[in-house]
Amino acid sequence: MFNHLKFTKSMEKQPLTPTGVQTVLNELYALPDEQLQQQARGLAFDFSGWISEHFTLTPSQAQFIENELSASFIAFVSSRVPFVMEHRLPITYSVFSKPPAKEEKEWGKIITTTDNVSQASTSELFTSGATGSFQFISRYYRK
Repeated sequence: MFNHLKFTKSMEKQPLTPTGVQTVLNELYALPDEQLQQQARGLAFDFSGWISEHFTLTPSQAQFIENELSASFIAFVSSRVPFVMEHRLPITYSVFSKPPAKEEKEWGKIITTTDNVSQASTSELFTSGATGSFQFISRYYRK
């Protein structure tokens, strides 16, 4: 298994919320390039494990990540997000609508992504040519 780079003592797990995601990103983007690249490779290798390592998950979040994310979604995110991270581009997580009450069984959840990242060829030193942002959007819906 890939050896994830552990957070330093000042970096703690955060809740998987928009604020928690931003806190983790701020801490990751403050890392030196080599450590940030290690984190990005860890996410590419084991998306679910990386999420569990960096975020405190509610039981329903853990169940959703473990059982309901499609392999194609995980493959897409695992291929795109590391590039976005390595270039320190914005990543946002938005949640629309409140989760339904536990006793309501007729609800589903969907996570979509918006990938607005582009890469340009550039001959300028110290310029990556990468621009844009990546967004995760979580929505609850009535089945």
